[in-house]
Amino acid sequence: MADKNVIETQGSITKKEILGTVEGDLTGGNLVLENKHPFPGYHGKSVPDFHELIPDSLFIITRQPYTEEDVIRISHKVRKVFKKRFDAAPGKITVFNEMNPCIRIKFLQKYRDIPELIDLFTNNGVQFAKYRRITDYVGIIKINKFFSLELLDPGIYLDSEDPDMCYLQLPMNLDWDTFERITLSMKRNMEDNKFDAAQAMIFRKNCIIDSVRIYDHHIHRDKINLIRDKYMAEVKKLNL
Repeated sequence: MADKNVIETQGSITKKEILGTVEGDLTGGNLVLENKHPFPGYHGKSVPDFHELIPDSLFIITRQPYTEEDVIRISHKVRKVFKKRFDAAPGKITVFNEMNPCIRIKFLQKYRDIPELIDLFTNNGVQFAKYRRITDYVGIIKINKFFSLELLDPGIYLDSEDPDMCYLQLPMNLDWDTFERITLSMKRNMEDNKFDAAQAMIFRKNCIIDSVRIYDHHIHRDKINLIRDKYMAEVKKLNL
């Protein structure tokens, strides 16, 4: 079997999600937002009802921005004490129509572990915003992350760590409003439009790869090619 052409690099993901606050008694009084889509309707239940729920993506709002280096170094120190799985990455998220710095946490298994994790980050110098109750809203999230990609075809990359994700290169950088508009237009004209799309920016040695990140359970090559062709056709219509 030939070796896979795996590219390890970094970049960012930008997407729009329905967001809501995690209640303050579960966050040690800190402002933590989460993607509401995986568990709609669980908010407002008493704390014991959370025992079988696993958090999806958590966004802990910070008082100031932190770099990838900051978060990596602090996470390394925290893992020496906090013996549970988590992944942390810096980013930005809209709160009250303004972009605010945050640290995105994934793979945490229990809501009850949030205060301990936040305390450990705080002990290592991270300053978090205080809890405020925010009505559920649609917000934009931009997260810096590392990529591990397998080149499938020119301009098409598979996520080597998540078989449900792929990245399709676009010929230009699009602002969010344009990206969202052509995505909605494209989906309206597709029979099989059950997939999630986000903007991705991937760093290479001498360039930036602007792309769309597709998430779809059991996606196959024919659908990948179809989605890419649809995006390329929509981009050509822009005449930029």
